[in-house]
Amino acid sequence: MPDCNRLSCFHVRLEAGDDRTDTDADTDADTGADSCGAHLAEVVQKSARRAREQRRRPAQVVVYAAAGGRQVHPGGFGRLPLGAIPV
Repeated sequence: MPDCNRLSCFHVRLEAGDDRTDTDADTDADTGADSCGAHLAEVVQKSARRAREQRRRPAQVVVYAAAGGRQVHPGGFGRLPLGAIPV
């Protein structure tokens, strides 16, 4: 959340459903949104609503843990998935 001063410990991404290949992973996922624990539900709901309104094929909202905030590693996003919600 833009106005929140809490540390972002979660990253929420909208990703294509299970029918994709690994090569599609980076090109078919949005960049996502960082969130603190207090705003996590709101960010997940917003992503799910957007997926239902805009996507024409199966997708999932994936919540990742990010120790000390979002950490981007060369070659991809270093992530620990906590859960996936099909939309």
